[in-house]
Amino acid sequence: MRTTGKAALAAVAVLSIGLTGCSGDDTKPGAATSAGASGNASAGASAGASGGAGGATASGGSGSGSATTGGGPGTAASCLVGTWKADNLTGKLSGAVNGTFAGGGGTLLTIDSAGKTQVDFGPMQPVTFTFAVSGNDVKGSFGYSGTVNGAIKTPASASGTLEPTGSVDFSSLKVTVDLTAPAAVRVADKMPITEFTGTGTADTGGAVDAQPVLKKSQYDCAGTTLKLSPPQGGPDTGTWTFHKS
Repeated sequence: MRTTGKAALAAVAVLSIGLTGCSGDDTKPGAATSAGASGNASAGASAGASGGAGGATASGGSGSGSATTGGGPGTAASCLVGTWKADNLTGKLSGAVNGTFAGGGGTLLTIDSAGKTQVDFGPMQPVTFTFAVSGNDVKGSFGYSGTVNGAIKTPASASGTLEPTGSVDFSSLKVTVDLTAPAAVRVADKMPITEFTGTGTADTGGAVDAQPVLKKSQYDCAGTTLKLSPPQGGPDTGTWTFHKS
């Protein structure tokens, strides 16, 4: 059962104060931004609030499944062209926190030969996260909704660096976040990513990426499988695994 009222608000407030004190992510993407690699927030103080654990899950909205306008001229390797459905997103949280996150199946990625790209988070399944900070466990889940539109450029090879070209439109991207520990409470309900980034990102230990999928990544197309991973030397924002839809 979820905590409610003042108890829930107090728990979240303590968690926010504890985590954001050491947060290094103040990124606030606009309606259309130039998207590079996005870093995980670091967090590192005690989350002293306590509450009951609940079964909260994050839910996404619906969106179109085809690539639309957004971004500048680009080009995509032939193996990238088509519609891809996510199997999962997996990653590790490190730095001041130590934990993992996994989930996100169902997310749709569509790329055409000119590099036009759309990410549809409507069918996305929740991503669960867990991390420890100062001996306290923080657990929860999140899900994106809406679509992200842009364009990419890549080499012609089956693996290499994928980069957005021109602006990327994050204006319809929203996030829903539920905590199950130290308190069971919904802390964001289809909140625009521009409002959530910063304090909210720290509350999840950096599991919520302000620029998911459509950003600078290392790609690997192997038959009907596509993996998008953080660039070498960059922060771990998770690896997306897709299969050809």
